Amino acid sequence: MNIVYIHGNRATASSFNFIRSRITGHPEMMLEYDSATGFYRNHENMMDQLDGKEDIFFIAHSLGGIHALHLAHHLGARVAGGVTMSTPYGGSAAANVVACFMPFSQVMKDIRPTGRPIVEAGHMKAPRIWTNIVTVAGASPFMLEPNDGVVTLESMRHRKDISLVDVDCNHFEVVLNEHTIDVIEQSIVEASYAHADLDKVYA
Repeated sequence: MNIVYIHGNRATASSFNFIRSRITGHPEMMLEYDSATGFYRNHENMMDQLDGKEDIFFIAHSLGGIHALHLAHHLGARVAGGVTMSTPYGGSAAANVVACFMPFSQVMKDIRPTGRPIVEAGHMKAPRIWTNIVTVAGASPFMLEPNDGVVTLESMRHRKDISLVDVDCNHFEVVLNEHTIDVIEQSIVEASYAHADLDKVYA
């Protein structure tokens, strides 16, 4: 299994240091990106980096999860599964407001509910082994709906065709949480068995 990590907006691959110290024994790749350059330019760059990779398992945080779903859609059977954390599958309503004050911000345009990456992701079928960790603690006073400090719980629970696991931490703590490790380990095992069975079918 090739583990591919994708960080959240304005973060770096270093945010996965704890998870990487616990999820061992697999080849791994860190996909870096800059939201300011636009979602689709980053997507093309990531696709290039994944050229030739098989048996891919994504571990992604926040906006990285939207990237992971788009990549999984285009890579098809080369993807075994994935775990996303605090990913806003329904987009960010707050981004609509922020975009009015920051019209130059490409990421605000991308992540609002009507943003092209969010809308297109909504029509993409997720791999069979795909989980979003919903971070249920923390809260921003600037958001009226229950949230983890950055993303609303409703947005994280937007998709009904994937597994959802609640974890009692906020948006940033999730990458340091023991329950997160348990979810990832279990999902990797499930994906390994599922992918092995699929290989037998086509053997």
